[in-house]
Amino acid sequence: MSELFQRIQEFLSRPALPLSGREVSFFELITLIGTLAVFVAIAGFLRRWLSRLFSKLKMPESTQNRLLALSFLIVMVVGFVVGLEVANISIGQLEALFAYEIPIAQGNSLTLAKLFYGLIIIVVVFILSKYAQWVIREQVLQAFHIDEHTQFILLRFFHIGVVALGVLISLNTIGLSLTNLIVILGGLSIGIGFGLQNIASNIVSGIILIFERPLKIGDLVEIMDVNIFGRVSAINLRSTVIVALEEKEIIVPNSQLITEPVHNLTHYNSRYRVCVPVGVAYSSDVRFVKKALLEVAHAHPNVIKAPVRGQKHVTAPFVRFVRFGESSLDFELHVWIPDSFQRFDIASDLHFMIWEKFKEYGIEIPFPQRDVHFYPSE
Repeated sequence: MSELFQRIQEFLSRPALPLSGREVSFFELITLIGTLAVFVAIAGFLRRWLSRLFSKLKMPESTQNRLLALSFLIVMVVGFVVGLEVANISIGQLEALFAYEIPIAQGNSLTLAKLFYGLIIIVVVFILSKYAQWVIREQVLQAFHIDEHTQFILLRFFHIGVVALGVLISLNTIGLSLTNLIVILGGLSIGIGFGLQNIASNIVSGIILIFERPLKIGDLVEIMDVNIFGRVSAINLRSTVIVALEEKEIIVPNSQLITEPVHNLTHYNSRYRVCVPVGVAYSSDVRFVKKALLEVAHAHPNVIKAPVRGQKHVTAPFVRFVRFGESSLDFELHVWIPDSFQRFDIASDLHFMIWEKFKEYGIEIPFPQRDVHFYPSE
């Protein structure tokens, strides 16, 4: 056992990187990484505590996100400084670590310093892109009264273009030319191609959704095969976000929206026709049944009471005598409502109101009945 511990100690004391001066050992690197991991956990606990505090203070969500990001950055900077102190890594060793060169291709080399600068460029470009999107939306697009879906498309492609430019600048800073990048990606393209097949399909489907516009932000949609119902909140290149009735966000791959049947309830307008089936006893007066159902429809505040000009299919409430059922006379109450998102709530209200109205008129809702005949045995 002592020999095993001795070997582990020898391994940890070995230099991890061939730096100038006193080299950094594996133990020192592990100590630094462990310290950073502890501070990541501390940052997580702090984030949860601050989130509860900000919620109690009723602070705007955008302000909360900025303060939480700033607190995480401060904790990680402090953690990095403490980690250097605990691991006994000097500034000189850190400079040597950042200057350590890793050859990549055709005489080019990569250092941690270049990688760090490239990462900083991408982060700064990303932040500037977000700020520029806000300025363009508030100062330009809304001033010209451009609809929300078109705003989303323009800002999305603006963001992609700016970030792509930032990535190219970052690669140039790192010292990786486009030629070298093409050579590297060319070698990986065959293996990656099979793995990214579904992602590529979703991206192409996303482009089709953005330009053909079968769906728009705010549309109420129902995906038939997977029983998803909700309002579209975002259309991204790879996926579409749908907010369900329970206020849960459902992320749907774009290829699924292209290949499967999708019922768009608000493509042209948000009106929706609700059908409430009801059966009454054969002893009921059908004229009173029709009267009771129409009174219920006209009593509900969210039912459209009269035809809408320019919308021929939108009518006043009406009743259909559907069939002579086995145990009941079957009717349907048809009403139009202004917002299809409320169809379940309004249908529920109508059921309650029909029950009360039928009791008022003495109309009976039957249950299935069967006649059983007994024949004497011979």
